[in-house]
Amino acid sequence: MFGWIGSFLVIAQMACLSLGLPTHFAILIGAFGATSWIAHAVKRNDKPLLFVNTAVLMTALVGLMP
Repeated sequence: MFGWIGSFLVIAQMACLSLGLPTHFAILIGAFGATSWIAHAVKRNDKPLLFVNTAVLMTALVGLMP
């Protein structure tokens, strides 16, 4: 289930960027998507997916810093 939510949020992030919404809002949606994918990876014990999405989440958090 978390994979579906994560996919939806990643698509929503791309839609926000293409519609010209504020970048920080799109990054926040991406951070929620990465968190959802992390939950999916933990549930499925998928270490590569966990590693990639942890890196994505850390990048998003750095992007949200002022």
